[in-house]
Amino acid sequence: MDYNVCAEIISKSRGDTYAFHTEPVRVSEENYRILMEDLVREAQRLAGLFSVYMDEITFGRSISQIKLIVVYDSETCDENNLKFDHVLRTIGTRNIVDEDVISVDRKLLENLPKFDCLLQPQWVMGRELEIKYPSQGEIRFFNIARVLDLLCSGFLYDFFLWEAKRQINTREALWKFKRLRRLLDLAKVILRKDRAPRWDAYMEAVYKMCDQWFDMGIERYRMLMWSVREGLCILFDLISELATYFDRARVVNLKLDHQVADPHALIVTDRIATQFVDNWKAEDALEKMIWYHEKLGQFITLLPSSFSLQLYEYSKGTNAFSQYIKSCFHAEGVSGNMERSYISLERSKILNHYLKFKIQLGLPLDDDNIFHCNLKEGSTLAKAANMMNVQKNKVRLKRVQRILTGEDELSPELIEEG
Repeated sequence: MDYNVCAEIISKSRGDTYAFHTEPVRVSEENYRILMEDLVREAQRLAGLFSVYMDEITFGRSISQIKLIVVYDSETCDENNLKFDHVLRTIGTRNIVDEDVISVDRKLLENLPKFDCLLQPQWVMGRELEIKYPSQGEIRFFNIARVLDLLCSGFLYDFFLWEAKRQINTREALWKFKRLRRLLDLAKVILRKDRAPRWDAYMEAVYKMCDQWFDMGIERYRMLMWSVREGLCILFDLISELATYFDRARVVNLKLDHQVADPHALIVTDRIATQFVDNWKAEDALEKMIWYHEKLGQFITLLPSSFSLQLYEYSKGTNAFSQYIKSCFHAEGVSGNMERSYISLERSKILNHYLKFKIQLGLPLDDDNIFHCNLKEGSTLAKAANMMNVQKNKVRLKRVQRILTGEDELSPELIEEG
């Protein structure tokens, strides 16, 4: 999407001035060393801890932020064990470590490229595990699966609201730029692009801004404002290029029922809503997202219909994760399948394993990797709760569907519990 076109559309709803908060803090090499020593010492006291990895931001050492990947021994650890947040409460984050820790078991870490290929783990302590990579013929399809899940679960949310409301969490924005850079790198692999001039120039400019952050003075905020808007424009470019590629390379086999006047699909959870439409255009999608935000007070992502087919594949399964997707997802006149649909099936099994692992350890399920799943496998009590949650999910989905198709009047708080 053209930068000026995006600016013109956004200008219809944005606030008057930007406000910035949660600034990064300069951190020395010595601060890093001491933190890591304290972290290792305290972590060694946790029972059931297998190993610790980190995924470190690389935009300038002085504002680096570490995302920790904690690997638990699922055979000996359960909800009664102390978790890694106990370590962070003891030593503090010290403006270095993200307080939100990624918790996995050995199987998930070993299959990380299939679970979350945007993470780049570096070993810190404990047993160093061997990461298994898919074959060259499959890795692109696992990358496609991860990119689709990211976009369908609300990756545009922060960029859209930062630009629309002009309230920017600076530290979080710098972290999100890193995720965007890796997303663009994945997209280049998927699209078989060695270079993407606009994307490459953007990430080079963002890298320079972050690397020189504390020496730029007021100019850094002008650069940050540009980075947010250009990032939003590039995300729409990414969606457009992927949609074109999916159609050209037959990555998806999209079937539209022409008996339906307005073919669309929709997923609604208690945190996100994403609508999938035919004849998607970037400018029209942004206009509609702004309209939804103003009239409904909700952020709703609009994506091409073809992007819904991964969720369609997920909903065919019988495990708890697949049943959850089925309760939150509806397609009207949209069907089909992904090329190598077994990849989607394998990914749904991995995500269900992650769900079961989080339940076993008593960890919160408010996680966009599993679309904030509220279903559990297990006891009779869990099954009874699932029946209630499935009904809530379906009621919420139906209500949003009727409002978006004009059958019911507009209503605020669309994605609250039904």
